Amino acid sequence: MSFNETLNLKNVSKNSNEKELIRTEADYEKALAERDKLQAELDRLTKKETQEEHRLSTMQNRYKEQKRRSRNHRLIERGAILESLIPNAESYTNEPIKHIIMIAFGNLPGGLQGIHVPESLRDNS
Repeated sequence: MSFNETLNLKNVSKNSNEKELIRTEADYEKALAERDKLQAELDRLTKKETQEEHRLSTMQNRYKEQKRRSRNHRLIERGAILESLIPNAESYTNEPIKHIIMIAFGNLPGGLQGIHVPESLRDNS
């Protein structure tokens, strides 16, 4: 093999290696760009998930608060009704009031279980 042929083979090999290296670098850059794009998408979706979790938590808290307020309102109303039916109710402590109510309901047939509320007066919610 002549010197020129050897030199020519080295140049071809060098060009081939350089092309391979350039292709590898281009693939690497493309992979980095794709990774950055995927990371940005992951970050966006993670942020959105956190926002949705917060939104759900807020809605659950509102629901619990509404239930608590409804229950408190109902208890206050019913307490006021019972108190309006007991003369001088504000002068009694809780135990005598409880005793009065137990006597009133205990005289019904079947005790507390024997209370019949007409359909027209029931809360159908």
